[in-house]
Amino acid sequence: TQAPEGSRPVILSSHGPSTPSIVKTAAIPSYARQLAALTGPGDTVLSFMERANMVNVLAARRSGHRAVICERTRPSGEFSGLRGALMRPLIKRLYPLADTIAVNSLGVKKDLEDNFSLPEGMMTLVRNGFDLSGIAAKAALPLDGPYTAVFKRPVVITSGRLTAAKGQWHLLRSFRKVKERRKDAALVLLGSGELGGYLQGLSRELGLKTFSAPGEPPPDADVYFAGFQDNPYRFLSKASLFAFTSIWEGFPNALVEAMASGVPAVSADCSAGPREILAPDTPFELRAKKAEAVPYGILLPALSGLRRSAASGLEPEEEIWADTLSHLLADPETLGRYASEGKTRAGDFSLQAAAEEWKRLLSGPARRTSTR
Repeated sequence: TQAPEGSRPVILSSHGPSTPSIVKTAAIPSYARQLAALTGPGDTVLSFMERANMVNVLAARRSGHRAVICERTRPSGEFSGLRGALMRPLIKRLYPLADTIAVNSLGVKKDLEDNFSLPEGMMTLVRNGFDLSGIAAKAALPLDGPYTAVFKRPVVITSGRLTAAKGQWHLLRSFRKVKERRKDAALVLLGSGELGGYLQGLSRELGLKTFSAPGEPPPDADVYFAGFQDNPYRFLSKASLFAFTSIWEGFPNALVEAMASGVPAVSADCSAGPREILAPDTPFELRAKKAEAVPYGILLPALSGLRRSAASGLEPEEEIWADTLSHLLADPETLGRYASEGKTRAGDFSLQAAAEEWKRLLSGPARRTSTR
């Protein structure tokens, strides 16, 4: 049901990023009781993120509301070790209690089917949507100050949190070999995260002249850790090439945002997302074994995720990445073609298209009863 005009949100949780995961998980039943007291039959509750999804389905068993939950990543990749031992059984037990599960890629859907035994009929594909006109407007803005000089060089760029899922250490290792062939090339990393210190240290151990924000970037560094940017699109649009090394994904927003900004893209062919975006007419289960030129970019072999020392030799997949990046930087015709084709493909993921999918899902009939 639609919230009354002027209504105020009800905050169930006071937890923040510093709250331990075990505390957040232990609080799920309490929050479910609070949510159940606010809802009833005829209501639909839409939730995102795993713990919120669990609160939603447990509350629905009390109140009778329709629980629509969303999975945005591959839980089998996201949850490992102790976190996995806690979260995976809960997902497997509680997700089947939902009325519908919205997934944003076929890879996420397959992960839930294969690793969590969720029936195909429960899941509906709703891809992420983007403010394409807003991205274009921000991408057209100029860079300020010293970065203007940096982007006169051949720039490989990547964006996203500096975290385990994104695999940026593989890009750093490959880029050292790129520098052997293109002395003028630069690598720019946009974003922040818990692996920032590790990645900056690795970059320096690799012998790369490394700048880390804040401060004024020098024009002659090899690698620039530019940090979080309110407008990443003005950086992306000025780069020569976008490189995306994710180890796992759900639906990679950063990849579509780069394409919408007009930068040609290469991406790891990890198990969810990139192939569906760059090569939508190929079976999504395929995996690139070498550089694969596809309609909207280039798919490269998925990376191992192993964090090897700076002194160790490149993995075979990292060698392919280094060779491909080097060749593309020397091929402006191919870069220009993929910049154009990629921007066209990004147009398929408009906010309007996503909104229509959500309307159909949320206004449709319940697929299963929420109380048991």
